[in-house]
Parts: sequence; C-alpha cells; structure tokens
Amino acid sequence: MDNRPLPPIAALRAFCAIAELGGFGRAAERLGTTQTAVSHQIAQLEGWVGGVLFERGRGGSRLTTRGARLYPSVAEALRNIEEALRTARAYASRGRVELSLTPEFSSQWLAPRLAGFVQRFPDVELVLSVGYQAPDFSAGGPDLAIRLGGGGAGLVAEPLTADDEFAVCAPALVGRLPERQAFLAAPCLTYDGVRHTALDWRRWFEQFAAEAVTDDFTDRMAAAIPFPTFADMLVACRRGEGFALVRTSLIEADLQAGSLVRAFVETQPSPFNYSLIYPRSALANPGVVAFREWILAEAVQPIG
Repeated sequence: MDNRPLPPIAALRAFCAIAELGGFGRAAERLGTTQTAVSHQIAQLEGWVGGVLFERGRGGSRLTTRGARLYPSVAEALRNIEEALRTARAYASRGRVELSLTPEFSSQWLAPRLAGFVQRFPDVELVLSVGYQAPDFSAGGPDLAIRLGGGGAGLVAEPLTADDEFAVCAPALVGRLPERQAFLAAPCLTYDGVRHTALDWRRWFEQFAAEAVTDDFTDRMAAAIPFPTFADMLVACRRGEGFALVRTSLIEADLQAGSLVRAFVETQPSPFNYSLIYPRSALANPGVVAFREWILAEAVQPIG
C-alpha cells in the first residue's frame, strides 16, 4: 500500500487547467497564479505518478498517453469535491437563523413554544439576539426580528399578535380591592423596558379614569422603583405586590393558569402589535423560511 501523501489539490487543478486550455500560461491565468508556479505543480504531480503528463511544443501543451488516462478521473474527482464543499458551506450558513427580539417577547411568548420548533426543525440553528436595540439587517446582522409596530422602508412586516392592553394582579389581591378607586389599593408596577413598549400607565388611566390621574398618582409613579425586566415585574405581581399593565400575548399562560387575573374590567386594543420583520432577501435562507412558516402558524394557536 502506498503511504505517500497525495499530491495537493492545487497540482491537480493545474493539471486539469492545462489539459483543458492547452498551455501552461493560459492555465496560470485561469488559476490566478504564475506560469512558474504551475510548472512547479506539474513537476510535483509528475514526480508522484512517475511519468510525464504533457508534451510541450510551440503550439502549446498536450496530454501524453499517461496524462490522457489520468485526466477524466481527476477532473471528475475535483468536480465532486467542489460540489461537496459548496453543499457543506451552503448547509452550514443556511441552517443558521439569527432572530432579534425583545426580552419580554422572548421570555413570555417564544420560550414556551420554542421546544416545538426545535423538535420540528432539528437541523436549523436558531440564535436569539435579545434586547431593545433596533435591528440592523445589513451584513452580519440578524435575519429576522420581532418588534412592536412596522419594520420601516424596504422591510416586510407580518403581524403576529392582535393584543388588548389591561391591568392584572394576583388573585388574592383582586379579592381585597375596594369598589371605588381600586387602583390606589396597591402600587402600579413598572419595569426598565417600559419605554420601549406601548404599555404606558398614564395613557391607560387617562383613557379610562381621567379623575384618577392626580398629583398623588403622579408622585407615586415617580417614586416607583422599576423592576429590571418584564419577567421580574410579573414575579412581583404574582406575589401580590401590585398591578401590572400587560398585553394579551405576553400574559396568556398566566391567565390560563390562574396565577394572574384581570384587576379591572377596563381594556383597550393596543395601538401597536408584534410583527415578524425581515428584508425580503432573507427568504433565500431555507432556515428563515422554516422559522417564518412555523411562527406564523404558532401565532394563531393558543399556548398550551
């Protein structure tokens, strides 16, 4: 068995280029190298096979009998290698999908459903970029984003939710609420990300109870210490520490489980809803297509 290392692919490519173009100089131009380098590669290959592969003359170079027997197999092998490598590269890049989304949508909506996507599409690597920064879809940015509202010029925005906004609290707290000015019975909870959403306590109270927006209420809101995240705020709300202003899509599981209940009857349609946002070119990635189809189907299904 011959244990010598095989000739480098560069030598095999040079061999095929000369056979197809009929000259060392023309082969060097195709390969983007020098004629000296091509000559060295062919000498290396001829040394390995133990014989001359080309006859050189004024009109160019042509294959010897030995070279003619070798060429078809080498050419086919190089084509197979190139196809295999291109397929592997395409699979690696197209099996990866980066999704940009806000912390509250990630923890409250996507997380309970994510196992279903992984199970259905095990070959898609879903990378989550969680934060409030506006997504940049340029090279190196996310493939998709989920945000409140539209996506801007040149982007596709497909609605995922049709939310109502309302206040919730723990079941134990709702049983202690007075009939009048019930909102004064407990603090109005907030979180650091509230400025990035359409959920605003003042707007909500001005819509339903203008007389409730007093200096006392303003002072209480100014003194409130916001929780770090929406999820942290909900934990405090479940403990009965106050009211949380929420949207339907982020609270569905708690309402079903009974860990949170509507604090008041007042509710209003949200002026902004979550959308799946992406540049149309992203659909060239099969992983993006798979995730898009999955999440649009999930958006019309109740959690559970």
